[in-house]
Amino acid sequence: MFISNRVKTYFPHLLIAALAAVSILLPGRTTEIIQGFSQWFLRNFDGLTLGIATGSVLICVIAAAGPWGRLRLGGADAKPEFSTISWLAMLFAAGMGAGLVVWGAAEPLIFTVVPPPGQASPETAAAIADAYALTMFHWAFHAWAIYGISALSIGYMAYANNTAPLPSVPFQALPLPLRRLIDWASLFAVTFGIVASLGQGAINMGAGIDRIFGPGSDGIGTQVLLLLCLLAVYMVSAWNGLKGGIEPLSNFNMVLALCLMVFVLVAGPTLQLFGDMAAMGTAYLGQFMQLSAELRPEGEARDWTRAWSLTYFLWWIAWTPFVGVFIARISRGRTIRAFLIGVVFIPSVLTLFWFAIFGGAAIDVQLTDNVDLGISDFSTAPSATYVLMEQFPLTVLMQIATFLLMFTFLVTSADSGSYVMAVFSSQRSARPPRGERIFWGVILAALTIGAIASAEGQNATRALAVVGAIPLAFLIIAQIFFAGLRIVQDWRASR
Repeated sequence: MFISNRVKTYFPHLLIAALAAVSILLPGRTTEIIQGFSQWFLRNFDGLTLGIATGSVLICVIAAAGPWGRLRLGGADAKPEFSTISWLAMLFAAGMGAGLVVWGAAEPLIFTVVPPPGQASPETAAAIADAYALTMFHWAFHAWAIYGISALSIGYMAYANNTAPLPSVPFQALPLPLRRLIDWASLFAVTFGIVASLGQGAINMGAGIDRIFGPGSDGIGTQVLLLLCLLAVYMVSAWNGLKGGIEPLSNFNMVLALCLMVFVLVAGPTLQLFGDMAAMGTAYLGQFMQLSAELRPEGEARDWTRAWSLTYFLWWIAWTPFVGVFIARISRGRTIRAFLIGVVFIPSVLTLFWFAIFGGAAIDVQLTDNVDLGISDFSTAPSATYVLMEQFPLTVLMQIATFLLMFTFLVTSADSGSYVMAVFSSQRSARPPRGERIFWGVILAALTIGAIASAEGQNATRALAVVGAIPLAFLIIAQIFFAGLRIVQDWRASR
């Protein structure tokens, strides 16, 4: 009986640890299997994926605007644990901070020089407008609404039932074994999602090393060494918990990100970049309904949509157990309306500023100054911000600042990720044991090393995110339904 109980308790630990070992020993074969699953899902469930993303935006609007928006997570007397600034910094860093460093300069430029099949001609005003709209479509309201609705479902139900914020908490009527299975499935999903982002981050930092110290400095060995350094730092942060680790690091990230953004705004074509902010917002809102409702025709255009837009949405879905649980954990005391404004609207506006400044500067350098930055596809994207900094004064200093920002963003992502995974696996408290947090931090590093060591590299990390999202694409629909019923019930009782 003792052995049986121990096996049940540590089953997810053993299974994911075994997967980590296999990914390191057989990276090529592991990647091949994972990519096969991801391609199958993208081919057969593309409509569902877009529906979940667009539906999340609609539900967030209804939840925030409706009379139930005054209900408070944790009850009428609950008070926020963190200041609004720290709260926003933590959720932004956990949600997509590292991704913005990679894609801020790259994505608008890529879509401008190589537009989607069947759209505007490259490097035209129409291509720039489409690039702005597509970038925001991938990173703004749809992305944050996916996070927001998941976090609201988990957080509201967890505080209402006075239990740990687990993905299974909206399903209290289910037997315990089924709820545990939901949490284990979420644990696998969030593992893949975080590993995908850590892998992208390691590749980006390697590209930074290559630009700072010269060609030949990057490589698998460099990326593995960077991951080990990252592991050492986020283990210290994980040991210190939210107050001593994630909160101060998140605040530092936001200050450094703001400094870097202001530098590009001042060093670049300042007036043009202010205009780019308005142009990006206008293009996004102008194409919002069409992008939200339509899949491109089958063929090259639909394949592009699967490879970019739908992969992004599945990436955000794969992160919902992690980001959703983490945001739920730090959001006690907020009303539903304030919660959704803070989780969806404010980050989307900040995202617009970031992409307009970095993306606008990159497009201006390439099209106006006639400097080819060499950024045209997914494989060249990690170098984009570092290459852009070479066009401004204080090049090396700003490249080091970019590298440091990526590093610290990854620390907070890995730290909060291992924290949430420990909540899932311990199933005892919103404050999991340190040993659990350390274990999952090591597992994340091992799986990431396996992913970047495979021949596919970046493609492997994208496939990991998609595979992680497969069970959650169905789970999130049920979470929204049951949490929505409870919210409406509580609102009626409070009238």
